Amino acid sequence: MNNQNFRPVILTIILYAVLALVFTAVSMVSRPSGTLVGVLRPLDEIPAHVFLLAAGGLALGFLASLGLRRFDIWLVILIPSVVVLTDLDHLPSALGLVQAVRPVHSFVFLAVSFVAVAMIIRRLDLSVAVMSGFFAHLGVDTGIFPPLSPLSFSYYHLGPFQVEFLAAASACALAAGLLGRRRTR
Repeated sequence: MNNQNFRPVILTIILYAVLALVFTAVSMVSRPSGTLVGVLRPLDEIPAHVFLLAAGGLALGFLASLGLRRFDIWLVILIPSVVVLTDLDHLPSALGLVQAVRPVHSFVFLAVSFVAVAMIIRRLDLSVAVMSGFFAHLGVDTGIFPPLSPLSFSYYHLGPFQVEFLAAASACALAAGLLGRRRTR
């Protein structure tokens, strides 16, 4: 186990979660009236959905390890964490608060997260791993999402793009592993 990655990976997970909560809060106050409002998925469906998200993230963590050419427990932890934490934007619905639909499922959020991890954690491989987890989440989700939230609350269906999102997630996982290997040389 490579313990030198413990701290940056845990900090990346915390940073991603904090950004997701901030983004959700911003969208709650910036959403125009008439915006689609999110509802919580039925409680009996949540464990299966979280399991599916985590399983996909684990597979991508192993794929990233292939790019790294060695097993890296921290990539296997980071990517599924990001996949699951992307649903933190459902928290207001769980608390009974009105919120816009899926504000963290936004390319604006992805860009902010990527830059924040790159600048604060200073690890491009971890930024790309975050991208992998984000795209994996979109590849598993169905329904609608706001690709430019909180700048725009226009919604698009995820379904037609699931294959592309999963391909992007896989490519980013491999790239994260390759960047990690290059960094450790």
